Amino acid sequence: MKTIGHVVGLVLLGLTLGACGSGDGGSSSPPPATRSFLMGTTPFFARPSTFPDWRFENPEDKDLLSVHVDDFWGVPWVEFRDGTARPAAWESKWAALANNVRASGKILYLAVSPLGGRKTLAPRVKADGSTEADWAPVDASGCYPFATDPGADGFKTAYIQYLSYLISLVQPTYVSPAIEMNIQFSRCIAVDKAAWIAWYADVHNALKAAFPALIIFPTFQMEHMYGIADAQAACAGGLGVAACFDRRLNEALTIPGDRMAFSSYPVGWKFRSEYAFSYPTGTYSRVKSATSRNIWISETGWPAVKILVSYQHGSSGSCGPDLIPASLANETEMNNYLSWLLGEAQNQNFEAVIWWLNRDYLDGPTAATCPCSGINDTCGMTDLFYSISAETELSLRVFGNMALRNYDGSPRPAHAAWQAFLSRELRLVR
Repeated sequence: MKTIGHVVGLVLLGLTLGACGSGDGGSSSPPPATRSFLMGTTPFFARPSTFPDWRFENPEDKDLLSVHVDDFWGVPWVEFRDGTARPAAWESKWAALANNVRASGKILYLAVSPLGGRKTLAPRVKADGSTEADWAPVDASGCYPFATDPGADGFKTAYIQYLSYLISLVQPTYVSPAIEMNIQFSRCIAVDKAAWIAWYADVHNALKAAFPALIIFPTFQMEHMYGIADAQAACAGGLGVAACFDRRLNEALTIPGDRMAFSSYPVGWKFRSEYAFSYPTGTYSRVKSATSRNIWISETGWPAVKILVSYQHGSSGSCGPDLIPASLANETEMNNYLSWLLGEAQNQNFEAVIWWLNRDYLDGPTAATCPCSGINDTCGMTDLFYSISAETELSLRVFGNMALRNYDGSPRPAHAAWQAFLSRELRLVR
């Protein structure tokens, strides 16, 4: 899940297999349709004061479960560095989650991050299990100084121990130790990027030594690679988006990883006439030509409910103009994108596609109104997130209605496109 700076920057700016004859002039049935890739969702749900509320629903909708914990529960940095006891409440939460994900019977993908806000070290865990953000040293731009902080090696050791603990607990097949690691490249220009990459590489190599059979890789944010996410993300020297992507793809391929994995939320492309109001459809063929690593979509989605620039809460805030209008944030556009993506995944022999959400955080009709009205979970959640900051609420709203299912659990039109591919025989291409 993204921070709001990334999200606002983004928005401002089926393959059908052919039937074959038997080859002998007969009329035998065509071979069954197949797919080359795993299909998964994240199990987040949302209720006031319980985010993330893990709901392991609709097992028939997936064969892969994305355990996307990011930095939400924090890292016991000092305890893992020093080899001391972790907070019991933190361990209890992880134990319960691990038991539930293993009980799902699904292939497991664990995704976590050492960075909070894609800039500085993730929150640390306090003795009572709560978290404290913004505790680590930062430079003038609020970024963690990997190259100059004398504690960086100790925190690297802590992160390796943290991941080893989680891997033993969750028992995943796939692990991402860093989510969207290239966003830090854009947001932290003053930071020595090479030092962050080297820090991560040491983490990767230590995990591969400890868990040689585990498939380990970072993820990269697609719109940042193209340079369209925000002004900070643009390539220097006026480099066009295609050349910008190629440069950054080559850079990403120097970073240790068993797969090439992307997050992408491409609604931002639809605002731009210079891109023909369409996301770039040649992306993954270019990735295939650049690397033999299997391709992953580690998270993606499309909003189905319009989103405003700001929202009114009682006497605070205001109902602003559209940020993502209903002409773009709707079920038809969602279905079009999902259908294209699944066809492309088959064409390019992806290994996995993860749709961001199984079931909406927010009730769509309620979320579409401003101000929010009534006593219900949607108004309660948006009020709660607004109390943190207006940007935090906006982040919730951007991601809150991207699911294959509505808030009440009923399927969206995109769900049918998803199921059409899920029902195919899985033949992974390794």
